Amino acid sequence: MRDWADAPWRTRLLRRLRLPAGLLRPLAARSPRWSELAADLAYWRGIRRQSTAAEWRRLTASYSVLVNHRFAGELKPGQGRIDISPRRFRRQLRALRLLGFQPIGVERILAFHRGEAEIPRRAVALTADDAIADSVEPLRRAARWSPQLFVPTAELGAAAHWIDGEPVATWAQVEELASTGVSIGSHTRHHRRLAELPEAVREVELAGSLAELREHLPQAPAVIAYPNGDHDDAVCEATQAAGYELGFTTEKGRNCAGTDPYRLRRVSIHGADGALAAIWKAASGEGLPRLWLRLRR
Repeated sequence: MRDWADAPWRTRLLRRLRLPAGLLRPLAARSPRWSELAADLAYWRGIRRQSTAAEWRRLTASYSVLVNHRFAGELKPGQGRIDISPRRFRRQLRALRLLGFQPIGVERILAFHRGEAEIPRRAVALTADDAIADSVEPLRRAARWSPQLFVPTAELGAAAHWIDGEPVATWAQVEELASTGVSIGSHTRHHRRLAELPEAVREVELAGSLAELREHLPQAPAVIAYPNGDHDDAVCEATQAAGYELGFTTEKGRNCAGTDPYRLRRVSIHGADGALAAIWKAASGEGLPRLWLRLRR
């Protein structure tokens, strides 16, 4: 079965419109691009005919995952894409709530991919990577959104060598966040690109991080965000072997029941993103269109 969410929003929309099979035939004869689209729509028409209403709803239900890093709003050189002000973050959440977006936590995502639960319409998950100290208070205030914080377990309380030496939250801060309802997951031990590591070192980064996490937070879910989104087949296999149930990348897109649970997609929130940009990313799972970016510049 193909992954329904592995397509841009325009294609997903055309699939739902149930266009007549012959409508694209003249265009398909002229261009490989249109031919591929026509074949894709034909495939999903066939799946829809073979599925019950409940099966079709599950196949096509999808959710977006937003990812943040810093919450300082300092916009230091080189950090403009990863640093958002707490005030702007609150405005984004307020706009998402007003438009009916439903927050889903990692437990709901786990249950969905196990086939044990459904997800609501306009479902969106909030995640934050790196556990930089300035993320603690904004995430605590947003606890009702069930956010997921991914922490490099061996770097807590130290300086982030991957982000200009910014201070990383301590275990005490992470444990306090967990007590407020923020879910804590792994970001490996030392925030190193997993695909570049020797197999033995990679196993320590993965299994060691989960063990350290469970030592401090026994109920922590077995989920990971790959540092820098770096992953390949070997990384995904090692992640599963280490006992994780979900792996989050930085590839853009939405996720559905057919998405590989070790290659879940996320879309980054950037420092210049306002409420409208957050709404677009939550709705589409995609980055901002080029025209939008040009107008903003």
